[in-house]
Amino acid sequence: MAMKPVSRAAAAIAAAGITSATYQAIAEARDHRRFPGPGSLVDIGGRRLHLVTAGEGSPVVVIIPALADNVLQWLGVLEAVAAGTQACVYDRAGVGWSDPPPHWRRAPDLMAADLHTLLRAAKVPPPYVLAGHSIGGIVARRFYVRHPDEVAGILLIDSSHEGQARRFDAADWRKGTAGYIRVMARRQARILGARRLADSLGLMPGIEDDVAREAPPEHADAARAVILSTRQRRTMVREMLMMVRLREAPPDLGSVPLAVLTRASSPGAGWLAWAQMQDELAALSSDSIHIHADRGGHYLQRDDPDLVVQAIRDLVWRCRATALPDPGRMLPCTMPSPTPATCGAPNYLLMVQSRGPNDA
Repeated sequence: MAMKPVSRAAAAIAAAGITSATYQAIAEARDHRRFPGPGSLVDIGGRRLHLVTAGEGSPVVVIIPALADNVLQWLGVLEAVAAGTQACVYDRAGVGWSDPPPHWRRAPDLMAADLHTLLRAAKVPPPYVLAGHSIGGIVARRFYVRHPDEVAGILLIDSSHEGQARRFDAADWRKGTAGYIRVMARRQARILGARRLADSLGLMPGIEDDVAREAPPEHADAARAVILSTRQRRTMVREMLMMVRLREAPPDLGSVPLAVLTRASSPGAGWLAWAQMQDELAALSSDSIHIHADRGGHYLQRDDPDLVVQAIRDLVWRCRATALPDPGRMLPCTMPSPTPATCGAPNYLLMVQSRGPNDA
């Protein structure tokens, strides 16, 4: 009995899907063997997280990357910061080389708990300067709330705001909940095996552009493997869902030394909402400075890495100027002198924030 055209089409689609999934699984297993991470896999109790560390000294700089971002695009910044103190960067659960979280659950408090467990398991001692980029800033704030005595300072690098989906809904719907849903749907619709095959044939120049932006040349093949992985897609979608669901206000940060580094301004209502949220983040601590970049977008570590490195160095200097829980761990500083707030700089504008007693 001859198959109907519709049945033949359905069978062909099913066969193509199975072939694509099989090709994807085989390729991912091969990539896992060929491209180990640049750091170490640290057991945190039945799961392993990927951690890269360098340098010596205190406080320890802990870099917390953006949504679904891995360690590769931070290696240059890490190396520069490690010239003057110990520094580390890690892959959150499900990102890069790290194992996924239980049931793929995503919440800022769970991410902060994972980070604390990782640092303890890796024997990276406090105090910490937390440098959180994008949603990494949310994780940094939750870490401080849970462990304030272990945090010497916080740098928020164009940080996400806990209420940004709701705020963007009002200011520019394309960047709010609808924008997140559109991106998630587009990611979910990708047929990863076919996409991987197209890339191997040179038919996906966008992927190569992403690789060039996100990793040093010596790690290009590893970056490509991560971008094309099923885990990367799942993590991105889950972390976007987390951002859509967040509706709370950012927590108060007391008097912890805080620096907020905000990307260069751009036209549109979306920027005005973002700038207002950045100002709110800078007001979370009574000991705060707000650095406005003159150039560069959301990924300042790629657009202006020198500015990011200098912001971290300056905050480390501020923290060293205050009483540390264990000053005996402080090593002679080999960092360049900090940039004084009174000196002009070609690539940023620095504003000192103050918060009066009635603003708490």
